Amino acid sequence: MNSKKYGMIFNTKNNNYYYDTATGKVVSCNDMEIETIDNILLEKVDLEEECSKNKIFGDFVAREKLFNDNENWGFLLPTRQEFKELVRGKCEQIVLELTEDCNLRCGYCIYNDHHKKHRKFSNKTMSFDIAKRSIDFVMQEYQGDEFALKFYGGEPLMNFKVMKRTIEYFKKQYPMVEKSFGFTTNLTLLDDEMIEYFSNLNELEIVCSLDGPQSLHDKFRRDLHGNGSHDIATSNFIKLMKKFYNKKAGRTLMVNCVITPPYTKEKLDEISGYFRAELHVPKEIDINYSYVDAGDMVFDYDRKEVIETTSKIEISPLEYWAVTDFEINGSNSEYFGLINKELARVSDRMKSDNIINGSYLHGNCLPGQRRLYVTIDGNFRPCEKVGNIPTLGDCFIGYDYDKSYDIYLKNYAQEYHEKCKNCWARTMCAMCYESSLNTDNNNLYKVEGICDISKQIIKDMFVNYFTLYEKNPEALKRALSEVEFK
Repeated sequence: MNSKKYGMIFNTKNNNYYYDTATGKVVSCNDMEIETIDNILLEKVDLEEECSKNKIFGDFVAREKLFNDNENWGFLLPTRQEFKELVRGKCEQIVLELTEDCNLRCGYCIYNDHHKKHRKFSNKTMSFDIAKRSIDFVMQEYQGDEFALKFYGGEPLMNFKVMKRTIEYFKKQYPMVEKSFGFTTNLTLLDDEMIEYFSNLNELEIVCSLDGPQSLHDKFRRDLHGNGSHDIATSNFIKLMKKFYNKKAGRTLMVNCVITPPYTKEKLDEISGYFRAELHVPKEIDINYSYVDAGDMVFDYDRKEVIETTSKIEISPLEYWAVTDFEINGSNSEYFGLINKELARVSDRMKSDNIINGSYLHGNCLPGQRRLYVTIDGNFRPCEKVGNIPTLGDCFIGYDYDKSYDIYLKNYAQEYHEKCKNCWARTMCAMCYESSLNTDNNNLYKVEGICDISKQIIKDMFVNYFTLYEKNPEALKRALSEVEFK
């Protein structure tokens, strides 16, 4: 028996809870019950003996159907043929990497040397032929009626000519599908010609990279000569709000704001106040606050300050503040986007009165099913977040179903089954290909330190969800009903 796979204890300020792995259920426990469960999980007492000598606890376990052991648990995989049928013709979004170059060198960017899993900056760009081939490949078998064309970089506006030509080709060649477009930009290369062109497109979302007031933005978002980009970026953002933004026409904006250490509530409020009060960003324009993906980057900050800021709270500071803000402001919370997808995962988790016999491959997608990322040279990858892991094919030969199935499903499941079968987090784990696959082809599936981080994140998710559920379950339900996984 391995009691570690049975479940996990967590606590809010008001209650004790036990998450039961085999069923996915969460039960509220009194102090006696939680102490006994803790001793069982730590293997200080035997489950059967404890249930036998403690009738109240035994009845509790029997009533809730807790601590069931499932030796036959495994990953739920489609067959090779089912996989092909699930992917072929289903891709509804293609992301084109227009360039590996950028006019900025943001200090925390994943393409800097401190991120070993990702490519480095270069002056390589995507040709129109590659873009055209990639679109044609996807669209020749596409079975839906709505399709999204996205652009990525580097800074995609460094290859604006190919972007524009590709959009016009897509509009002309495939009039039968409803189209939407999008790209992420640092805003510094926008000119009047571009804004005019974008303002004549419907269903276009521009994701704008802004980190707040000048003192924060310019600390990391600098050009090749070390100059800050705040003034030109904010100036162009204001132009977009005035000339481009039109929600009725589907021309929307979103702000992507990277929060850097030290994490303090004062800093978060300063950034939020800057966007809403100084730049006058309307409430309907979402501000996506995100952590730094630090890689091997070292920050010069006092960790003691971060710990003291959150007192005895185990969860991350930003999440704690998001929870607190939602308790006060409900769905009008400025920071709900920091935790909404995680909360939705808890709400929508697999749960049953019976034993759950298997789970899907962590937080992994079916590669190429919903979206396809195309590199500058035409190689297919699952998404823009993954590094130099095996490709799914390319725009010249097409999608390699057998290779993708073997690497991303069959071999992956075989490798992780032994790692996961005795883990309490096995049905909740959101570890995806980006974090679980290495660039070292000799040890593709070797992961160090990821599991402990994943389990802490999952525990935090449950704490957050049930803290808010206790406060106002209906408000939480309404807020989560609007969460979309893009």
